[in-house]
Amino acid sequence: MTAASAGARAVRVTVLTHRGAVRDANEDALVAGPFTACGVSFADPVTHELPLSAPVVVAVADGMGGHAAGEVASAHAVRALAAASPRDATEIEAVLARIDAELLAMGRADPAVAGMGTTVAGVLLTADGSTHFGVGDSRVYLESGGYLAQVSTDDRGPLGGLSRCLGGRTDGTALPATAEPLAGADRLLLCSDGVSDLVDHETLEGLLGAPGGPARAVKSLWAAAMNASGRDNITVALVDFRPGGS
Repeated sequence: MTAASAGARAVRVTVLTHRGAVRDANEDALVAGPFTACGVSFADPVTHELPLSAPVVVAVADGMGGHAAGEVASAHAVRALAAASPRDATEIEAVLARIDAELLAMGRADPAVAGMGTTVAGVLLTADGSTHFGVGDSRVYLESGGYLAQVSTDDRGPLGGLSRCLGGRTDGTALPATAEPLAGADRLLLCSDGVSDLVDHETLEGLLGAPGGPARAVKSLWAAAMNASGRDNITVALVDFRPGGS
């Protein structure tokens, strides 16, 4: 079954978000359909079975701007995506632009959260096809035939810092955000840079291909990031396509 195949009636989404081994709090957040997780740490992966009778958004967000502000920014982003229920690429782009404007306005209104921002990496899933979107350096990967490929683009500058995020600036410039079609996937992996910065591509691919099911794969990705220092928050969302909703 592929991400673009007509007739898919449901997806299985397995998620885990955790503060990691070093940080005091979790500034990552995630959304899977109507479900959001913000500022919490899971002990084990959680699986949601989501029908595609209506479009489904799955996304991870990595907040920045200090403990409280980072949590606020990422939580606002995933809750806005869940509430908006976008149906196509145009609506996704509009929601991202609105989130960006709202974060900037919140920063202007409250000096305590001025400059806060968040990355976001996500997919819009429908029965007829899928779309990926993102701003920042959280990632979307496509797995097909046992091979893993990054389909998102890291918005990083020449010195490694973020070149774009939602919010996080004071110059008032508009943020261009685009959503692109996605095809040919058996699975999709979304993660924050607390995974991708610490676990190399070959290891990611191997852990996803190991036997044991999606919950074990997600827990193994978390463990690999923790074993590699766990110096950042860790968030993973694994999307499995299920023929005929079985």
